[in-house]
Amino acid sequence: MGTSKGTMPPSNGDWSSLKGDITTLVNNIDIPNQEKKQKLTAKVVSDFITAIGGADNFASSSKSRRDGSTTIYSSKIGRATAVNLGSFLGSIGVSGIQTSLNTLKVNFNDLTIEELHKELIHIFSTTSNSDDANAANKAMAEVVDELFIEVDNIEDLETKILSSLETEDILCQFYERYIFKRFERNFDEYDIGHYGNDKARRILEDVESYIHIKLRTYQCDKKIKDIDFSTSAGEAFIQEQLQNILAFLEDYDD
Repeated sequence: MGTSKGTMPPSNGDWSSLKGDITTLVNNIDIPNQEKKQKLTAKVVSDFITAIGGADNFASSSKSRRDGSTTIYSSKIGRATAVNLGSFLGSIGVSGIQTSLNTLKVNFNDLTIEELHKELIHIFSTTSNSDDANAANKAMAEVVDELFIEVDNIEDLETKILSSLETEDILCQFYERYIFKRFERNFDEYDIGHYGNDKARRILEDVESYIHIKLRTYQCDKKIKDIDFSTSAGEAFIQEQLQNILAFLEDYDD
């Protein structure tokens, strides 16, 4: 499941509440009452966001740190990846894909579409081995993968990206995956060994599905093409969007 190399979460404070909620979800994983199970999953997601520092702290933190009894995790690489990805996709809406690739120093004329696919994932990846980088790289790769589905050439790719910029917020898709990958990364070997592979897998599936369904109702007010990523406003927008999405998921009505 790709979780065994994640950082072992603390065993006290907000993490204790989260682990307790995960145990409750495990004990109810087979119940027929899907509404109850969804509420239990919602509580797990909410408590996870609280455990990593809360929406405000996590979305703005550039270095993991302790604040009293709370551990605040960093989202620096996640935000930087979102800025780079958003800047590239937004520039295509303004200048076209060839100019945007030239800016990245990508000689697309020498690459097949499959090679371009791999090159873009490489360009937007970071070599850091942190949980933040691991989640950001995986989330970014999945977003790029979707852009290349049923794409045979650079013209198809440009058309698909331009269409996406008009109809959906790709950064919301990135953050949806990024938040889940942060959860998955911290779902450590103890949980897998303690609950068993099957139940651990089903917990991850429930959490991933819940985040996806929940964020369908979240309205992203701005599109990438409307943001000037060449200024500090771009970074501020990226941070604000992450904070708002996290707050939306952290809000739990018992």
